[in-house]
Amino acid sequence: MPEHQTRFSALEEKIKKAGLDAFLISTKDSIFYFTGFRYEPFERPFFIVVRPGQKPVFLTPRIEAENMATIAVPHLIVEYIDYPAPAGGSYIEALQTVLPADANIGVEMSITGETMVALSSWSPQVLPYVEQLRMVKSPHEIAAIRKAAKYSDRGLQLAMDLACHGGRIADTDKANAFLREEIAQKEGYLDPYISNIWQGIWAAPYSAQPHRFPEPSDTLIEGPNVGLSFLRVNGYSAETERTFFVTSPRKEDAEVFNTMIEAGKIGFAALRPGVSCHDLDHKVMEFLRAEGFGNNLLHRTGHGIGMGGHEGPWVAEGSDDVLQENMVISIEPGIYWRGQGGFRHSDTVLITNDGYEMLTDMPHDIASMTLGS
Repeated sequence: MPEHQTRFSALEEKIKKAGLDAFLISTKDSIFYFTGFRYEPFERPFFIVVRPGQKPVFLTPRIEAENMATIAVPHLIVEYIDYPAPAGGSYIEALQTVLPADANIGVEMSITGETMVALSSWSPQVLPYVEQLRMVKSPHEIAAIRKAAKYSDRGLQLAMDLACHGGRIADTDKANAFLREEIAQKEGYLDPYISNIWQGIWAAPYSAQPHRFPEPSDTLIEGPNVGLSFLRVNGYSAETERTFFVTSPRKEDAEVFNTMIEAGKIGFAALRPGVSCHDLDHKVMEFLRAEGFGNNLLHRTGHGIGMGGHEGPWVAEGSDDVLQENMVISIEPGIYWRGQGGFRHSDTVLITNDGYEMLTDMPHDIASMTLGS
C-alpha cells in the first residue's frame, strides 16, 4: 500500500535528521500502522528494523515468518528460533546480524522494560517518532475514524435506549451485542484482532468515579448518569460520551451540567491548527476553577484518537503538543461531585485547516439528555 511506504519514508527522514543508524518498531499497533499487518506478539518479540535507504528488516520468530512474507511493503526477513531459545537461536543474536555492536539506534516510547534491558548493549534512545507520525491522520485514516464515530454515536444511543429509572446496568450492556452484530452486517466483517466494541453506563452517584467499572447490579436513579461508547472498528477508534438523566434533573444538577457544557464550548472555540494543547486545557480548566469547581476536576480536557482510543496529542496542561490540521482529538471536560455524580460529554473532533469538524453528532443539551422528557 503506498500509504505504508510513505510512512516508512517519513520515519527514515526523522532517523537521518537525528543521526541514527536504525530505529526499531516493536508494538502491535505500530506494526499495523506501518504494514497493515495484524500481529499479536504474545511473548515472542518482533521488530521492524528501519534503516535509512534500505529495505526494512522484519525480525520475526520462525512461527511467524511465512505470515510476514505476505506483507506488501518491500522488506527482508530475519528469523530467530523461538523465545526463549537455545544459544544461537535468540532474537538478540538474530538482531546482532542486522545491527553492528556500535550502531546508534532509537526505539519507540511504548517499548517494554524487558525489551529495553535486552537491547541495553546498544544503549537505545527512546524517541517519540512513531507517536508523532501517528498524530496527523491521512485521508484514509480520517475516513475510517469518521465511520467509527458514527458507530460510536449509534452504540451510545442503543445503550441509552435501554436505560430507565430503576433499571440495572446489566440491562444496558446488551447494547454491545446489538452494535457488534449491526457493524458486522453493515461492514461485512468485524476484524476481532483490530476491533473493540464497548458501551457502558456509569449510574449516579458512581459516575463521579470515571474509571470505576460499572457493576451489573448498579441501578439508574436520579442524578447525573454518564454513558460512554468507546470502540475500534477494523483498526480505527472513536468515542462518544454523554451525561444524561432518567428523571427530571434537580436544580443543582442542571447548573453543574450547564457549566460543563460551557467548558466544552470554550474548548471547541479554541480548536484550530497552531494552538498549544497546554494553553487549550489551561483555558478550560481556568474557567472551571473560576466557577468554583477546582476541587471537582479529575482529568485533562482531551486526548488524541486514532488506532488507539487514547494517544497523542495530549490536550493537557504540561503538554508540549500543538494542534495540526488532520489531528483527531476528544474534547471532554468533566466535573465530578462525590456522592452526587459526574458530568462529562465527550466528542471525537477533527482539526481542519481553519477550525474543527465534529465527527460525533449526538445532542448536547439537557432536554435531549433527559430520557422521556
